Amino acid sequence: MMRAAVATFQRLFPNLPHKISRGWFEFISLFDSGTSMLFMNYGYAPIVDSDIQPELDEHDETNRYPLQLYHAAANAIPLTGLSVVEVGCGRGGGAHYVQKYLQPASTLGIDITNNAIKFCNRYYDEPGLSFAQGDAQDLQLADNSIDVILNVESSICYPDPEQFFREVVRVLKPGGHFLYADLRTDHELEMWDEQLAVTGLVELERQNITPNVIRALDLDDARRQRMIQKYSPAIVRPIVREFAGVKDSKFFYGALQSGEKVYKRFVFQKPVL
Repeated sequence: MMRAAVATFQRLFPNLPHKISRGWFEFISLFDSGTSMLFMNYGYAPIVDSDIQPELDEHDETNRYPLQLYHAAANAIPLTGLSVVEVGCGRGGGAHYVQKYLQPASTLGIDITNNAIKFCNRYYDEPGLSFAQGDAQDLQLADNSIDVILNVESSICYPDPEQFFREVVRVLKPGGHFLYADLRTDHELEMWDEQLAVTGLVELERQNITPNVIRALDLDDARRQRMIQKYSPAIVRPIVREFAGVKDSKFFYGALQSGEKVYKRFVFQKPVL
């Protein structure tokens, strides 16, 4: 009966757990010194251990799996010398990785959460990296002004993803790229494709990375469990484990394994008129 109730909840409110999860981690990050809660994504791991993985400084190694998701998304094209904007940057770990390791001319992280942006401006000191509060559906950026828009596991939380996609098209320079990674439920996939198709962006690459995300959740499970144990009150810990995608949870981990949720990575390019 409990499994049926969970399935009904997921069908009626497919994106609510993602919003709760993101909001919860933003809340508990207020109590973190800055070394633990730099990322809010589910991570990425190669299926074969011998596959090339990014080299990381010792300081960044703790967050390897969330960082590898950014690497999978952002390293799809050479970023050297380009202007990059990450929309939905959260606590800034991904934007920092991009600027530090992939060496664009500049990286601007934008997030709607004021506390997250205050943290980012206080914590990071990487040349070329900056942060600003903003709404993904109303970007305060000039038309045709940015080389690359990056969006990782964020659009699923937006009230109107289609409006965000329109903003991406407006802001990108002709020939600019939209580097995108996110997940949807299986019955949302057709609508997702339609939303992306009407943008007029040219799809250069698409990859189902669900197996990579599942493997990252497996390999990163102990760290996630420790964080939940440390930062969440005992009374809500079972719920947080579900939303955080820890191993054997039903909402996220189980849904990824069953195919009820699908995680994809895309590369789009704005046509040159």
